[in-house]
Amino acid sequence: MNITAFPYDLFLLIVAHLSPSDLVLARRVSKAFHLAFTDSQLCLHLLQQHYPRVREVRDVANEQGEDWSRVFSRVAARYHYLKLGKPRSVEKFALGKSFVVPKWARYYPVSTWHQLLKFEEKAAPFHYPDPLWTYSDGVLVFPSIDAQKYMLYDLSNGSLGEFDFQPESKIVRRIRLKDNVLVVEWCEQEAYHQLNESEMVYRHFATAYNLTQNVQNGNTHTSSHYALYLWQPNRSAWGEDDPIEALAVWDISSPSDYRPSEDPTGRGNYITDSDGPKVIRRFSFADMDFYRIRQRSTPTLRALELDENHVYFIEEDHRWLVGPEAAHNHARLHKVKSVGIPFAAGPHWMDECGANGDANISYCERDLNNRHPRFAPCWRHEASRPSAAEVRADKVMQEFPYLTTSEALDPKAGVKFSARHCFLLETISINVKSKIDMVGPGYEAALMDDMWPQLLNKGKICGDERWLIGENSSQEVVVLRFDEEPLKRR
Repeated sequence: MNITAFPYDLFLLIVAHLSPSDLVLARRVSKAFHLAFTDSQLCLHLLQQHYPRVREVRDVANEQGEDWSRVFSRVAARYHYLKLGKPRSVEKFALGKSFVVPKWARYYPVSTWHQLLKFEEKAAPFHYPDPLWTYSDGVLVFPSIDAQKYMLYDLSNGSLGEFDFQPESKIVRRIRLKDNVLVVEWCEQEAYHQLNESEMVYRHFATAYNLTQNVQNGNTHTSSHYALYLWQPNRSAWGEDDPIEALAVWDISSPSDYRPSEDPTGRGNYITDSDGPKVIRRFSFADMDFYRIRQRSTPTLRALELDENHVYFIEEDHRWLVGPEAAHNHARLHKVKSVGIPFAAGPHWMDECGANGDANISYCERDLNNRHPRFAPCWRHEASRPSAAEVRADKVMQEFPYLTTSEALDPKAGVKFSARHCFLLETISINVKSKIDMVGPGYEAALMDDMWPQLLNKGKICGDERWLIGENSSQEVVVLRFDEEPLKRR
């Protein structure tokens, strides 16, 4: 039966019942089928029917003259591999790291809290060191050992370009990319002065680069603000004083040519109220006590976040935390908390969750799809959500003690990668809600077991519906592609 010879309305009714894979395979039946099933307008209609949340459909108004037949094939293949939990291709880039030579790759990471999870004889990490790569909106920045320099990699078109921030004269502490602004936190190679017989003091700086305009300004975390928290053990000879803490927020929306690293005395600082980065709020010990964010000798700080008007203090505690900086009185199970503080005067915001913490160690019943920093990160104690059938059959995997180490979320596409562990179990799952009106968890797949050491050596994954990025134990940044590889990388 040649359905392509049917009236077009009847043909569309039949096509609506075919799966995406059937629609692509139908092109091979005959010339008539190929002509019908590669019609550009039909393929656009089928894209909007099967994959209404993908980026290609969201940008349809800007795609004039697009070959929707090819786009449909690409998207169908992408979600085929996502459902299988299998990457279409894998890329690896060796990272350049050193303490002494070569100079361009000198790196000394920011220390993490000395805490880990321990239960009986089993132990698992709770904090990971920052990776020496960063990703945002399809752009990966990393120090390439092959190119012997820092590189910008546009994953969508496969282009690699050099990013020169003169690393030969710096010791990099951390790099971070967000809102098209790359922040390089670094210190000088030579000590500023001798603190005592065994310790030296190094001056630290943060330099921000606008990747779209090539403008260098002060310090940043979003495109307009930068927040910095400092914690340092007190050097009291008697050891009775709490650590030294500081929190400050900068407005860096106005660029400046002034370089404090080139002016140790500060005499050349000619910045006015309207020129260059400026501190808009500093927090004293009294301020931090008032907002209940002072960490003292048992820190629970997990991260800092910003929006247009607030800085958020994200804290986390767990009943199985041990270590010299772990608290003595832990949360009953797993507690997450967010404290939002305005840049100017006004009420502050606090939200916390203890994963319910009842006698049955039940699920956190909150909406775990919220990712705004004003909400406590409940996704950290999220395991696979149960289906209605599992609840009725009492076959529910408990949240506790499962911990979501990291996630890569593409909320517009409805795709989420979650990396979870619990001592003896490590898994990376993919949850896809391809239609916005889907209820329940969508369909879920798991990557192969050997993917954890390939991606989670630094406890961080990034990506979107097209790819997933992490770091392996061989100091390589790994890119799992669910899309076809771009032409420039083939």
